Amino acid sequence: MATFFYTALDKANNFVKGKIEANNFKKAKEQLESGGFLIVNIKLEKKQRFENIKTFFSGVSRVDLIFFTRHLFTMLEAGIALDQAVNITAEQVTSRKFKEVLEDIYKRLQKGQPFHHCLAQHPRYFSKFYVSIIKVGEKSGKLHEVFSHLLEQQESDYELVTRARSAMVYPSVIVCALIVMVTFMMIFVIPKVTGILSEYKVQLPLATRILMGLSYFIIHWGWTLIPVIIALVFIIRKILRTPKGKWRWDTLVLKIPRLNKIIIEFNLARFARALCVLLKSGVPFDQAIELTADVSSNSHYTKALKSGIGFIQRGVNLTEVLAAYPKLFPPITSRMIGVGEKTGKLDHMLHKLATFYEKSVNTSVGNLASVIEPVLLLCIGFTVAFVAISVLTPIWKFSATVQ
Repeated sequence: MATFFYTALDKANNFVKGKIEANNFKKAKEQLESGGFLIVNIKLEKKQRFENIKTFFSGVSRVDLIFFTRHLFTMLEAGIALDQAVNITAEQVTSRKFKEVLEDIYKRLQKGQPFHHCLAQHPRYFSKFYVSIIKVGEKSGKLHEVFSHLLEQQESDYELVTRARSAMVYPSVIVCALIVMVTFMMIFVIPKVTGILSEYKVQLPLATRILMGLSYFIIHWGWTLIPVIIALVFIIRKILRTPKGKWRWDTLVLKIPRLNKIIIEFNLARFARALCVLLKSGVPFDQAIELTADVSSNSHYTKALKSGIGFIQRGVNLTEVLAAYPKLFPPITSRMIGVGEKTGKLDHMLHKLATFYEKSVNTSVGNLASVIEPVLLLCIGFTVAFVAISVLTPIWKFSATVQ
């Protein structure tokens, strides 16, 4: 028996949806028509053999959240009710997991629960930042405006992250190509060449012996590298998820030349954009600082902002709080925020800061990529030269002996 989903008009001319079991499409249609239904649409249920596995591995990406925010903003602007907007969005998402999340939110909204409370039941997908802004929008009756601010923040953040990652695509391809090339030579080329050289009872150069040793190890023991690499990645990820491990990592990246500039600008862009959106949405200033701290990707920025909340609650200006961390917040940041506080246009000034640092990050990432490329080419040249010297040196010595 197969399951069919249908939409139809019943005897009272009411539009209904449902499902029916039948041996085939024709039998299902006959059963519905005999029951007095006028069929609008009928389709076979798709069998999901690995549905649970797919649901487990299907995540919710930044694109999914932007899609959700944009659709709700558009539909609320068009006057569609919030619960219906969520239901319509759930029907269109491609992520199975996110679809389940939205269906749960829809059911909770049908029961009369506040929207921010529904979102808060899924903290893995909706951050405190997101939920708090929605909460303010519901209380103020400006949910539509809040979605507009959220969409601006999400799209800017996504663009920032995407450009940073795309700049590393070319270096990553070069590194992968180098690894594949070296592995191929070690497995298929070097053994044949060194096999010929080993037949002659001559002392081989050190470079040749090293190359032969590497080739032997990769052929006979190379498979052991796969579980070792997987274990290392797992251990490192687990360490970085601990507060102490993340703090040490964040400290390290802030000390690496060129990279530290990108990290600082990236976090300043996020800080300015997030705080701007929160203030525009009407979130209280001290609460906005706390939420902005959670948005920061570097734990040094999180600690600096959270330690300043108490001072801000006592009336200290944000400018003075940030001035205590000159390495994290450059003078231009503190001064522009100071001007914004004095003129009462802090959100406007933060928007300008966010735009400035987003452009600066794009430039810095592009410059870093241009520096990495020649370094990678030098690495390729060194690898090729090492292999060539290791192979050709004993051949030259052997030729000199024959003469």
